[in-house]
Parts: sequence; C-alpha cells; structure tokens
Amino acid sequence: MNIIEKMREILQSFPKISQVCNEIHIDFADPEPTSYGLDPIGDELISEDILGNQKRQHNFMLYATYSGINDYERMANSGVLLELTHWLHNQIGAEIISTIDAVERRGEITKITANNAMLYQIPQENTADGLQYQLSIQVQYSVEM
Repeated sequence: MNIIEKMREILQSFPKISQVCNEIHIDFADPEPTSYGLDPIGDELISEDILGNQKRQHNFMLYATYSGINDYERMANSGVLLELTHWLHNQIGAEIISTIDAVERRGEITKITANNAMLYQIPQENTADGLQYQLSIQVQYSVEM
C-alpha cells in the first residue's frame, strides 16, 4: 500500500469516522454533509543516507463537509477535527510500499502532524447545505533500499 492508500486507511480507522463521514474520496469531496476528500498535494525527499535509505514527507489536504446550520453543529465539527488532529499524531509505525525508479521499496510512517483545521468554504453558499473544512496533514515516512 502506498502512502496515499495508507493515509486513507488510517483516516477510515478513526474511531469517530462513522459519526461524521460516509466515505473518504481521493481528490474530491462531495458538497453534501458527511463527506471527506483526501487530496495528496506533494511528496518530497527530506534526506538520504549513503545506502540510499530515504526519509520523505507527503503533504495532504483533508476536506471535510459537515452540516453547520447552527453554532452547536459548527462547534461539534471543530471538536471532531480537533480530536482527529490529536489522534493522527499517534498513528505511526504503519508499513507502506513506495515505488521509486520502478522498484517497490518498504518503509514505515514515522510522524504525522495535522494543523490548520478551519472553515474552507460554504459549497452551496448556504449554511443549511453544509460547510467544508480543511485540515493540513504532513506525513513523514522512511523508504528502505
């Protein structure tokens, strides 16, 4: 499983995911409430040792569409995203497979940080139809030669 597939799996295992989300899409979030969209926005090499082992970072934006018709719902939305942020920090050690130069290489997630959970847009320009929040996620991982 590559880093994108693994992050989708990790997000789907969040204990409260079923309360707020029906499905996690890649590169897309429905404008209707209870939708998440995981958008991979770039991968970079952080370091490489003499043997070719790499430390890499992949950046994601998570778009979450929730109902937000009143302050109670908007507070609950922010609370769930805060819990998700804290929960993600502890999700390390998962094995991944990276394909680099047409060769599959094993590695593992070493660090996840998430921040900037904030209101991003009102998709239908009406708070009764849902609010979309965004959460920036950075995942550091190793790749062994």
